[in-house]
Amino acid sequence: MKVFITGMGAMTSLGNSVDEMFQGLLDNRTGVRAYPEWAQHKGLFSYLGAPAPDFDNMKIPRAARRSMSRMSELATMATIQALQQADLPIGEGLNSQRILLCMGSTTGSPVILELYFRKLFEKGGPEGQLSTSFFKVMNHSVPANVAAALGFHGPLLSPSSACSTSAQAMILGWELIQSGFYDIVIAGGADELHYITAAIFDIVQAASRGYNDRPELSPRPFDRARDGLVVSEGASVVVLESEASMKKRGARATVEFCGGAYVCDGTHMSQSNASTMTEVMKLALTRANRNAADVNYVNAHATGTQQGDSQEVAAIREVLGGNVPVSSLKGHFGHSLAACGALEVIASVKMMENNVLIPTRNLVEVDPECAGVAHVQQKREARIRTVLSNNFAFGGMNTSLLLSSGK
Repeated sequence: MKVFITGMGAMTSLGNSVDEMFQGLLDNRTGVRAYPEWAQHKGLFSYLGAPAPDFDNMKIPRAARRSMSRMSELATMATIQALQQADLPIGEGLNSQRILLCMGSTTGSPVILELYFRKLFEKGGPEGQLSTSFFKVMNHSVPANVAAALGFHGPLLSPSSACSTSAQAMILGWELIQSGFYDIVIAGGADELHYITAAIFDIVQAASRGYNDRPELSPRPFDRARDGLVVSEGASVVVLESEASMKKRGARATVEFCGGAYVCDGTHMSQSNASTMTEVMKLALTRANRNAADVNYVNAHATGTQQGDSQEVAAIREVLGGNVPVSSLKGHFGHSLAACGALEVIASVKMMENNVLIPTRNLVEVDPECAGVAHVQQKREARIRTVLSNNFAFGGMNTSLLLSSGK
């Protein structure tokens, strides 16, 4: 059974729509900026982040907004965009036991978590806490709030695996459509920007510290001068649909979602492992019924960390050889955590539609440890038929998936 993407929505550091985001990529813009005020937090040495532009949250019903954090608002806006492109109704017409809502975040809202515990310590107890706080920090806050805003009454799942969250949501959606349980899966992820998130990576020396005064130069995936990732925020949502459902509705497909795989290597909580990356890519190819020779672009996870980038290149080289074009979009977006998998799928779809390869921003001199693959360093025209997209996360989480234009 074939599965297609029929709708896409995105709220990103490059713009609050799919078209705005893609124009930012074409223009080689960055969403990264400096937060010098973060220097007040003792022990934090990375002051870079990539926020999404302001948006009109009044489009979300007031009753629904009361229980929403910023990440839930971002996710709701992206979901509405995806449903509109897919020509699916918003409201009761969406309710069906054949439609699954599957999305998540890394944690609940870090902004609200900080406010909650600050007040808890100041008051010495729960005095003065808002009754809606828990609805903003529970692990399934994003999909639950999206469902409430849309009036969705149906199946809901909330995967949470940090930077591989939305990739897992899409692969899981594909599996469940293939299994015959659902006709349509609305899949994605969201996270919001907060200094605590930057601190998590900074503590393990994975956040960029050397470009606090030059934010436009970081992150630098695969580059010799890379020094870590830059946290970002956003939401990304895709509508996955069976071929039969799509034809019945008269919907238009963008590309085929060919399938994917997820594998936990269980060896280290923070360090990437090329052997497991190799395994998950090979498994994804098998499950998608594709060969290595079919792939003509790799959208790499590469965040700008020393080990992660070099390990991914070693795995790509092992599975696909050295001639397939490879680029990472983290130099443009920053790392949007739970949103990055679906966001990079959406960007890849736009590249396929426009016959263009987007380069890795800030890749000036390829690190010798990242050599041996065909790095894309300049925007260029290309006919892209099959994309392999990777996402990896703390906890040894590894995902890989494939898209096909059918051309």
